[in-house]
Amino acid sequence: MKEIIDTAKREFERITSSKFYVFMLLILPVFLFSFLAYVYKTGVLREIPVAVCDYDNSELSRTYLNFVESTGSMKIVKYVPTDADIRNEFLNGNIYAAFVIPRNFESDTKAGRGPVITVYNNTTNLITGNTVLKDATTFTKMFSAGVLLKKLRSKGAMEEQAMNIINPVKIDSRPLYNPNYNYLNYLIPGLVPVMLQMAIMLLAAIIISSEFSLGTFGSLLETAGGKIYAVIIGKSLPYLLINTATALLIPGLIYGFFKVDISGSVAGTAALFVLFATASFFFGLLISTLTKNYMFTTEVSLFLNTPAFIFSGFVYPLWAMPKPHVFFAQLMPFTHFIDAYIKIGVIGSPLKDAMPEIIKLSLFAMISLLLAYIILLLRKRSFLKNSGAEEDGDV
Repeated sequence: MKEIIDTAKREFERITSSKFYVFMLLILPVFLFSFLAYVYKTGVLREIPVAVCDYDNSELSRTYLNFVESTGSMKIVKYVPTDADIRNEFLNGNIYAAFVIPRNFESDTKAGRGPVITVYNNTTNLITGNTVLKDATTFTKMFSAGVLLKKLRSKGAMEEQAMNIINPVKIDSRPLYNPNYNYLNYLIPGLVPVMLQMAIMLLAAIIISSEFSLGTFGSLLETAGGKIYAVIIGKSLPYLLINTATALLIPGLIYGFFKVDISGSVAGTAALFVLFATASFFFGLLISTLTKNYMFTTEVSLFLNTPAFIFSGFVYPLWAMPKPHVFFAQLMPFTHFIDAYIKIGVIGSPLKDAMPEIIKLSLFAMISLLLAYIILLLRKRSFLKNSGAEEDGDV
């Protein structure tokens, strides 16, 4: 126990004496998480700038344009004389969508000739593109139904009869888990943990390899009494404590302050974050034992973390990806964390439903710890052999 405490004290002194360690452990995570939550704090997109080219300029076309602005998601910022001017507005970045109402719109509508309203939509941004498409489709259907209802009632049809003609089949749509399509609730639970994983693994990937690069591995062994378990536990304790505090800070600060919804158990979600941080740390620790060059272990950690968000199945279904990508995704703690988080924090399922992912995260931590121990044991023997020192028993 004394060897573990001495090693932990030594590591804590290394952390506090290094601006890089303090920045990576304390400053960067809080700044990144707060910054990301602030960027997406509006959640639902409002007042997307759109242009209008109204060739008809009739009472009915103005009624339709009232529907455009009534959505709240779009705002008419420009009226242009021809649809050729719309291209320039897109190129100048002034608008993200445009509506072109054809000539004779009112007369064709009343005559039942089915005029076509053209909607130009900038889909280089899927968020704005999908919002415009969804809302334009919704209020155009409402507008068309209103026109048809008025026509049927003018011909003497009762309101119930008219509604049945307009809507013979009704849809009861019930969006689940994110009914308002809030991008704060969608993106932050994915972006924040993947940033946490990257910050934890980048630092964990150098805590052993740097001892070799700086020539301090002998001093570390001496402090730990030659015991590898004391090396691992002692060096890990300060980071695990800080990472646990950071992981608990996320549900407390980011989710609480910025009002990101947690539909399920808050305690279960917080515990999941702690498990995820622990698995990420020990995986990074394993990487740190693979080579004596801390620059190389840093590069390996970056290489693994960079595509983690893309390959996790969070933004694109994992089942639709090629098998090599699916295999790579299974090698990262974030993939299993996000599946468990959606079950516990978003859907509100009981903890037992996320047990497959919880077991995988636990295995990540345990297997990484075991392999790190074996590799360090071999490195210790090699080090002592090269230095000509006698090997102490490692128990």
